[in-house]
Amino acid sequence: MNQLMAWIGVALLATMLSGCLKIDQTLTLAKDGSGTLDLRYGMSEQSIAQIEAMEQLSKSMGGTGGDVSVEQENDSPFDFDEARVRKGFEQDNPEGVELVSLSSEVVDGWKYIQIALRFDDLEALRRTDLFEDSDLSITEDADGNYVLTQVAGADGSGVGGEGVDMDPAMMQQMAAIFAGMRIATNVIVPGRVIESNATSVEGNRASWVFDVDKDPSVLSKLGNLDMRLVFSGEDVDLPRRVSNAQD
Repeated sequence: MNQLMAWIGVALLATMLSGCLKIDQTLTLAKDGSGTLDLRYGMSEQSIAQIEAMEQLSKSMGGTGGDVSVEQENDSPFDFDEARVRKGFEQDNPEGVELVSLSSEVVDGWKYIQIALRFDDLEALRRTDLFEDSDLSITEDADGNYVLTQVAGADGSGVGGEGVDMDPAMMQQMAAIFAGMRIATNVIVPGRVIESNATSVEGNRASWVFDVDKDPSVLSKLGNLDMRLVFSGEDVDLPRRVSNAQD
């Protein structure tokens, strides 16, 4: 499922350091549990240059002391060097996951990285770095339907609930800081979506879209939303449970 909730904390940190960030991800799950993951993320070239400058400054100062360096703080899946991204996948190379394509492009001053993965099952997908900090699970309920969830945070803590209350003044300040940020994740499942906390559902597709420019209030929800959907199990044969939670 959308690893995006697993990355929300990183996305917020990267945005605070460097300006707006755009992420668009689609996970497509087949009836046998295999599937594909398509990810596209982008940041302005100016913001990327600022991050690189801060990293170089941190290195030149030795990165000593108790403080965490900017480079360490910004260690995330959002690397904009295509060669480094490819090398990272080749080194990690979890069994059951194939890097189908990886490319980069610049559009109107923004640099984008596009990644396409093919996976044998969710168990294989969750072993990638993209899902290492989240609890991804799929279970079968009493009615024979499947429940797909993802909770940000390896231990499942600090997420869920109704969100964080913000007064109007704080909301305006935060919206200005995060202006332009848009995080979208789409999940396409092999059965009709019966129930979901997605922002929109159409047939077997559920979408979670957080666009700060359109709705600043999403900032109070990003770090506190567990992604969940229930879909029909008719003609579907998936593993009964996939999870990286600590039992």
